[in-house]
Amino acid sequence: MSQEGKRRMKDFWTLHVPLVLVLALCTVATVIEYQRAQEGVGRAWVYTFQWPIIGLFAIVIWNRYRKHGNLTTWFTDRYRKRIEAYRAEAEAVEDPEPAPVDPDEVAWRAYVEDLQRQDRTHEPPPRSL
Repeated sequence: MSQEGKRRMKDFWTLHVPLVLVLALCTVATVIEYQRAQEGVGRAWVYTFQWPIIGLFAIVIWNRYRKHGNLTTWFTDRYRKRIEAYRAEAEAVEDPEPAPVDPDEVAWRAYVEDLQRQDRTHEPPPRSL
């Protein structure tokens, strides 16, 4: 059996058969709840509309899996493509020139270092026994 045939068989058992089963369940449940609603059970009207909505949700999920495959694979592929695009953008941008040295900043850093050398309060106090 070819690779395409194996994929179709897998799709049949993992996508199409479950969809048919879920839609059959939703149809039967809708009919049962409609009959209960006709008998006077007021709460059954909610379920009469709930089951078709669940069936529509199953169709949406089936369609997503049919088009994109496994959801985690789809997310992984999507974000890998985005990361590759960001990397390509980053590589396309040339490294900017180094910032010019500010003499005032150099003097300030030297002043702070000198203060730190003179001030020994940041050292831990001697231990007393």
